[in-house]
Amino acid sequence: VISCRSLASLLNGGAEAGQLDWSSSKVSRCERGLYRPGEPEVAAICALLGVTGDDLRRLLKLARELDQPAWWEFGLELSSQFTALVDAEQRATRITQSAVLVVPGLLQVRSYTRAVLADLGYAPHELEERVNVRQVRQGILSRADPVEYAVFLDESALARPVGGDAVMAEQLRFVLDEMERPTIAVRVVPFSAGAHRSLDGGFLLLEFVRDRPVVSIEQIHSSALLSDPQDVASFQPVVRSLHEIALGEPESRRFIERYRARYARGST
Repeated sequence: VISCRSLASLLNGGAEAGQLDWSSSKVSRCERGLYRPGEPEVAAICALLGVTGDDLRRLLKLARELDQPAWWEFGLELSSQFTALVDAEQRATRITQSAVLVVPGLLQVRSYTRAVLADLGYAPHELEERVNVRQVRQGILSRADPVEYAVFLDESALARPVGGDAVMAEQLRFVLDEMERPTIAVRVVPFSAGAHRSLDGGFLLLEFVRDRPVVSIEQIHSSALLSDPQDVASFQPVVRSLHEIALGEPESRRFIERYRARYARGST
């Protein structure tokens, strides 16, 4: 990180202080945590300090995400497994997900998430907080450097009317809209594909720039993060199999649209 000493040194550096164009009081507030520099300011500081490459990209990413809610701000007791998953999602460059029972959390609208969680015994305020958490997780899909997200969506998730017709019509409209993003691919595994290797349960395969890939297996109240190379490798044939049996993206879009239209008619 850029240290407070480095900032102070720049301020006292004569000509360089003019390039930074910060007053001493502004630097003092920054040193005491009373002022947070934005991305343009961090970029200017990095240029003066000669920070380049991966370090520069990492610092600019941190600056962009300063205003995103921290998980502890929601006041929830989040498991270590869940926070590890959230951290992995934030660092991932590509996520491949097999979703069998419901539309995956990273693509859920609030009404759908609320319906999924409604029968789990949460108090109303806690239910809304958990809906908020799931919504904030979706930020990795729309940030300046979005994660590449590939979803294999089993038809059972489309056929199950979670929350009723109106909720499903809204949810599938959102999925179709998200499919317009160049970094998001949703492919349907239809019932006609028969049994497939992901029916035992959904999973996420997360890939990174430097770290080895990991696999997350999510359950209702918990998740397990697998990092052993042999464990992770066992999911690669499953992904290859899903690539072979899933509909292409254009056909998947038409398939989802048919379900959306059916729910929309039922809600009128």
